[in-house]
Amino acid sequence: MSRTPLPAPPADTDGVVDWVSHHLGDLASGDPTPSPTRGGQAAADAALDGFDVTGYARRRNGVLPLSARGASRLSPYIRHGLLTLPRVYEHVKSGPASDVEKFRDELLWQEYARQLYARMGSETRTSLRFAVRDEYPPGENPWDVEASCLQESWRELVDTGYLTNQARMWLSSHWTVRQGWGWRDGEDLFFRHLLDGSRAANRSGWQWTVGALTGKPYGFSRWQVEKRAPELCRRCPVSDACPIQDWPED
Repeated sequence: MSRTPLPAPPADTDGVVDWVSHHLGDLASGDPTPSPTRGGQAAADAALDGFDVTGYARRRNGVLPLSARGASRLSPYIRHGLLTLPRVYEHVKSGPASDVEKFRDELLWQEYARQLYARMGSETRTSLRFAVRDEYPPGENPWDVEASCLQESWRELVDTGYLTNQARMWLSSHWTVRQGWGWRDGEDLFFRHLLDGSRAANRSGWQWTVGALTGKPYGFSRWQVEKRAPELCRRCPVSDACPIQDWPED
């Protein structure tokens, strides 16, 4: 059966959005919107060339203000094969030792997740070492509290396809550790939205956060938000009755 090739997309952003809506709209869960992350090999090369690892160890967990973020934002290019892990590993070799070590640890985690997935495949869809609830979908709105740290993190994920690692842990911890929902449903939700989403890294991250890999779940409370994104607490509508004031109950 012959197939008609798709026409080349236009060069302008609005034209690309219309092109995607017309030709690929059935593959999207909502209306296509332009991403703030530019795709392609040239963009990947430029992002790597512009990345300076200096200060990474100190700033990597910053969430807000945006100027406090130390994340490299290279993960979408790594995920889609435009940047290889060895190339990125080599790129930072001349940086400060503590920053190089911490950044390379993150790359090694990516490699570990890939190797784990290559070996175990669909088995990573179940809790690997410690029993944690796999399935239990929430209601229509999983972030049903008004806390800014949850609502704004979720909105950033949906609008941009990206979250800092710290915000990912906040959402996944709230989902399973505090709310008791199944981590597999949350992992599926993240996977649908993340530009850098892979079953390997995404599942390993969720399994670590909920304690399925270590037996020790990651709980988060207000002090982490005040440390990593203080402005969220300052403008939070429920700051005086914070639903994450304390650690989740065991």
